[in-house]
Amino acid sequence: MKNTELLSQNLRLINYFYTRNISRELSSIKADHHFEVLLMLAKQKQPITQNQLAALLHIDKSRVAHIIFSMEENQVVMVRTNPDDRRQHLISLSPTALKTIPYIEKKVKEVNELANTGISEEKLSVFIEVAEAMMQNLTKQKSGKKVSKTDGARDSENG
Repeated sequence: MKNTELLSQNLRLINYFYTRNISRELSSIKADHHFEVLLMLAKQKQPITQNQLAALLHIDKSRVAHIIFSMEENQVVMVRTNPDDRRQHLISLSPTALKTIPYIEKKVKEVNELANTGISEEKLSVFIEVAEAMMQNLTKQKSGKKVSKTDGARDSENG
């Protein structure tokens, strides 16, 4: 790969095709293609706040609020006010959604197997290791703080 090619272009295409396959396999589930949210909530031992979910998914809080609103309308999540802090909303899977988790996991496994066809376990391990290293490199702290979009803009103006 040439150094001038954007890594994000290849990663975006992988994400697009992967998500398209998952969505096709799970089209009967009314989750508006937010299967990652369902799987993340299924891992939790108790209801979590929208802020906690945003942190787990690495997306902003306003996006999580929109996703949760949509999923609540489709009756796949339940939202209730935290009795200890009425400003917080606690999110959990609905009983119906809980029943679909094994099916979702099965379909994710099938799509993973399709994506991994013809790729050795060794190469997959290296791919994951490299991807994790790249994420760490791109999120490293600069001068004791995370680099924000505005910091990057200032750096490019000064350099």
